[in-house]
Amino acid sequence: MGVTVHAHWVFIADGANDLFGYCDKVMQALLGQERCVAGFTDSAVSADAGRRVMEIEADISSDDLSHAIAEGHAAVRAALHSVGIGTPEWPTHGEAMSLVLKDLRTEQLV
Repeated sequence: MGVTVHAHWVFIADGANDLFGYCDKVMQALLGQERCVAGFTDSAVSADAGRRVMEIEADISSDDLSHAIAEGHAAVRAALHSVGIGTPEWPTHGEAMSLVLKDLRTEQLV
């Protein structure tokens, strides 16, 4: 049985004068990742110019949670790098896994 993860990243735009232009480039790069990475789908980019924030969302399907998280993080990071955005503080896989919240909507209470 596989798992699908809906992931959401929030980035503060540092020095980008054209935030919306960067978001367009990132969206195109994410669509490229969707074509190359099996299970990476439904990516979206949004921007809040007032707060200087870019948000990325995507669904990642894989055989298990750990692999889905790894694939999603790699795809998003690759997309950012392809448009010239560096990620020097990117979390390790272990750090990312420690931040994952379990969806309790399907848990049966006993």
